Amino acid sequence: MTSEIVVMNSLGVALASDSAATVNNGAGGKVFNSADKLFMLSKRHPVGVMVYENAALLGVPWETIIKMFRRELGSRRFGALEDYGRALIEYLDRNEKLFPADLQDRFYLRSIEALFSSLADRIEDAIYERVVEGADPPPQPSEIARDIINKECHRWQSEPEAICLAAGVGSRLAGRFSGEIHSRIAFAFGPFRVDGETTHALYELAKLIVVKERILASSLSGIVVAGFGDDEHFPVMQSIEIGEVYEGHLKYCCRSVRKVNWETPSVVVPFADADMVNTFMHGMNPSFELRMTKEVADLVINLPDAIVDAISDLTEAQRKKWKKQFLPESKKAIKSLLAKLDEQRQDKHLGPIHEAIANMPKDELGHAAARLVSLNWFQKRMSLTTETVGGPVDVAVISKGDGFIWIERKHYFRPELNQHFFDNYNFTPQDHGAHHDQGERPNEATTDREAAKPGRRGTRRTDRASPPSNSGARRDA
Repeated sequence: MTSEIVVMNSLGVALASDSAATVNNGAGGKVFNSADKLFMLSKRHPVGVMVYENAALLGVPWETIIKMFRRELGSRRFGALEDYGRALIEYLDRNEKLFPADLQDRFYLRSIEALFSSLADRIEDAIYERVVEGADPPPQPSEIARDIINKECHRWQSEPEAICLAAGVGSRLAGRFSGEIHSRIAFAFGPFRVDGETTHALYELAKLIVVKERILASSLSGIVVAGFGDDEHFPVMQSIEIGEVYEGHLKYCCRSVRKVNWETPSVVVPFADADMVNTFMHGMNPSFELRMTKEVADLVINLPDAIVDAISDLTEAQRKKWKKQFLPESKKAIKSLLAKLDEQRQDKHLGPIHEAIANMPKDELGHAAARLVSLNWFQKRMSLTTETVGGPVDVAVISKGDGFIWIERKHYFRPELNQHFFDNYNFTPQDHGAHHDQGERPNEATTDREAAKPGRRGTRRTDRASPPSNSGARRDA
């Protein structure tokens, strides 16, 4: 799990991410609080990217992928922010250097194993519940397995097709690995004695997880690209869900694009663990609100029936007549209640918060994003569950004029011992030195004049905090 947030107004966009990364081997989990999830997508242009869910794509860390893409991107720029997301997708698609064919096949089989394992767990739970309830006759494992697997298969069949993949890729993969799939079916479902019909449904699932737009949770990586295209005056955010690579083609789905404009002066979008952010924004925990709404609706619907049933001198026909007359009024009352609650939420919570964000300067925008992430950390801290949100909060603010600016960032090394990092980070063969102009190269004559002024020292910007100055001679590694 992780907690990330995008906060935007007309001045810029703030990105904030926690540093927790959970490793789970099936027997238990361990949390590391030093993961990097927020990066510059371009060294020269005002674009950033955040990663959530899986920290790697087919075993290749997202940090490595993003920095390799950034190097290839170089000084290229695009008119629209969405084009940066497309460029990243194109870089990943058909990239045999990053994702060789044998690696693609290995992760396809791993996805099947993950799906079959989760289905087997659900079947075991269902059998146990039936036994505890004292079902008579005793539950047949094969029947329970057939019911759960068929429902899962129908669920996948109802999903839209993934348009980013080649035609027939699911059938080809399932056919090529039919032996491996059979062995995994036997391992996961052998104790349940599944019949031929159920086995056929499992083979069908092995095809559907490839060709459908939906991405398995075990394979899902979330990408958030935010910033400005060359032709855009207000910030834009794009979210993309990425799965695996099949026959050289990347499986992905562009989920949403949010823009700041005159009609929408502010935008707040949380990702991954968003409960506390939504609670703060809406004034109520979403799951609690859903349960409360259901209970109130049941009360409003059932109360007139209970009143009618309590009147003893009514005939059965009269009871049915009055219940039928009360039902439309009950539904109308529920709709009215929900409308009033939404109005209250907008007036007292969402409206004032969005108005405040719309008027925030850039530094306050970054602080607001950091505090919203910290809310999720505090909630996890105050519960007895695993703290899947935590560690330092990385914060960056991206504006049209200043580009990508770090507000808060952790280091895994001591900057004063690694001056070579800052030199190498900014080195390009074209300028033979460290430049980090984020889209606009400084006028050389102006730079020379500024450097020549008495008492003025040359400065250099990087995407990491500058190391403390040392009075003595610098020692290179």
